[in-house]
Amino acid sequence: MGRRRLCLPAAAVALLVCLLAPATAQATFHLIKVREVYPGSVAAPASQYVELQMYAGGQNHVGGHSLRLYDASGAVTSTSTFAADVAGSATQSTIVLATHQAEEQFGFSADAPLTVSSPAQLDPAGGAACWEALDCVSWGDFSGSLPSPAGAPAAPAGIPDGMAIRRSISQGCSTLLEPVDDSDNSSADFALSAPEPRPNSVSPSETRCAAGGTGGGSGASSQGGDVPQTTLRRKPPKQTADRTPTFRFASSGGARFECKLDGKRYRTCRSPFTAKRLALGPHRFRVRAVGQDGAIDPTPASCRFRVVRPAR
Repeated sequence: MGRRRLCLPAAAVALLVCLLAPATAQATFHLIKVREVYPGSVAAPASQYVELQMYAGGQNHVGGHSLRLYDASGAVTSTSTFAADVAGSATQSTIVLATHQAEEQFGFSADAPLTVSSPAQLDPAGGAACWEALDCVSWGDFSGSLPSPAGAPAAPAGIPDGMAIRRSISQGCSTLLEPVDDSDNSSADFALSAPEPRPNSVSPSETRCAAGGTGGGSGASSQGGDVPQTTLRRKPPKQTADRTPTFRFASSGGARFECKLDGKRYRTCRSPFTAKRLALGPHRFRVRAVGQDGAIDPTPASCRFRVVRPAR
């Protein structure tokens, strides 16, 4: 008796292959959380960004995946899709989607553009942001529904002018972004902070926990206090003829500051800080706050600029 041959349409064969194939695609981008949202300020309303963070390595395959913004009623206002994967895949790496104005204000290159046609699409009074249907955060007077639970909104009175909301890291290892740091409740998971975008090109600053776990980043210090957050209030433009530029900075709770230029070591400094005469060419300034308990901001505020010859 001869064997029967089962003939299936090509579409059915393709579907069968997909069903039998290992489900690995999602595992390359799903261990990513929304880390920080900055809706701009009155002085620079179009300077906006959303930062994502991966809590495990190998999560950099974000090409084709999207971040969506919502208004206070839950309507989608914009969708930003990664054109390609990002380069870094280290544990705790961050990825920033930003407007051109935010790149100019904070002196960094975004990993992808944040698609907004008007500042109102990322409204500090109320809204939400979702990474795919995997992680959402809401703030202000948001009252709509989202594809992933977000609980009560963070900053219920709205995000204050010039401030951001950042995911709090306090559960498990208090210095590492972990799955348990997402309680699906924005008011519990996020807190107000000074804006400090950290693109993927910057190596993660997180370190091992003192107790032997893995960790690092913003959150609580090992002494139990809050880690201060540092922000630059004044910096030179990307190209300047001023060879002794002045910087102004502040923090959310630092007792003192440490500054460094280029490859030099951090040294104690005060705001305003005026640099000694600089050589022509590119430079980078960094400043970090140090709390009263010795906790150091793990994400120093920084800017890059170039000193050029005066125009004649």
